[in-house]
Amino acid sequence: MDLPQEIRDAIVEDLRLGELATLVRTSKSVQAYLEPRLYKKIHTDFNTPNNTAGLVELLQRRPHIAPMIQMLVLDEYHPRHTRRLLSIELPNLWCLLVQHEGHSIEYVSEREKRVLNREMVEQPAISNYFSPFETASHRYLNYPGLKRLFIEQSTYSTDALKQLIAPSKCLTSINLHHLSGPLPFKERDLCPVLSLAAGTLKVLKLFWTYHPLERDYGFDLSQFTALRLLRIEPGLLLGPHKSLETYTSTESPDLGQLIRSRLPPNLKLLLLESLTIPDGVDFGPEQVILSRDLEFMRCLLEQRDSVAPKLTFLMMYYLNNMVPPKDLYKIASRVGLRFCGLYESDDLDVDWDWLDKDEGLRISV
Repeated sequence: MDLPQEIRDAIVEDLRLGELATLVRTSKSVQAYLEPRLYKKIHTDFNTPNNTAGLVELLQRRPHIAPMIQMLVLDEYHPRHTRRLLSIELPNLWCLLVQHEGHSIEYVSEREKRVLNREMVEQPAISNYFSPFETASHRYLNYPGLKRLFIEQSTYSTDALKQLIAPSKCLTSINLHHLSGPLPFKERDLCPVLSLAAGTLKVLKLFWTYHPLERDYGFDLSQFTALRLLRIEPGLLLGPHKSLETYTSTESPDLGQLIRSRLPPNLKLLLLESLTIPDGVDFGPEQVILSRDLEFMRCLLEQRDSVAPKLTFLMMYYLNNMVPPKDLYKIASRVGLRFCGLYESDDLDVDWDWLDKDEGLRISV
């Protein structure tokens, strides 16, 4: 490829992956130029030769490829071959995503897992980690450069989460997503673990469908001074309540004071989860928002200047399934706060450059 660099780069940008793989085999000079681009991002496919086991075999045959890999997307979770893969040093791997849904591909005994765990090595360049892995080993979970953590439907314990969070001095985003069954740890034990990143965390999304019937605790996030976006169930934030009881009972503390003592002081976006009457209570096709949560939102809007002075957006999930709280829209308009709903499938994407600024935020769904 005796062409200027910019022309070669333009040609390569237009080639599909299969075409790149074919071109690599034409000459050694082309191979040296293209291989780093070919192996920069690797996507394994379940039930094909291009699976995790195949990738391990490739790296064993051609170890010079390992430093070229920067992103791994594993479309499966094989407990044996995933451990074998992470026993290979990948010095430039910064993003690891495991997106297989469901159970692991093959049963591996706990004894074999422990043996394989001892062979795993640190991958110190990882900054983005998305995984439903079960706990492997403390050494395996040590990512000091971690910036974004997404854990979905995992069996991590709070000790394992500590090992993920504690080493990082630059963790800015945590997304904990659990849709099936109880959490693998006590809900109340999570907040002290999250607080390990209280000084750097800007985005925190907590979403699970299984909620305890009774809570005698709430999450105190007032020390999370860097936090700008929070997705949470109001009951998890504010603490004890009965399913249909408002916060205005004589036994409840002043609601505004309670909100102020629990919310992050610099919060700009609050996304509220699980606002509707639980499944099994029939109120017709549209779900009714819990009285306690209506009181929470009303107080937050009316006392915004004192309880959450930097709050810009207040949003509710599952708008398509609920009776809209029309009176709250009027209050929000009066105080200059954007109040709106989100659908179940919406995932809010924030312009990170705006998170630390005082102006209104640029967001997209």
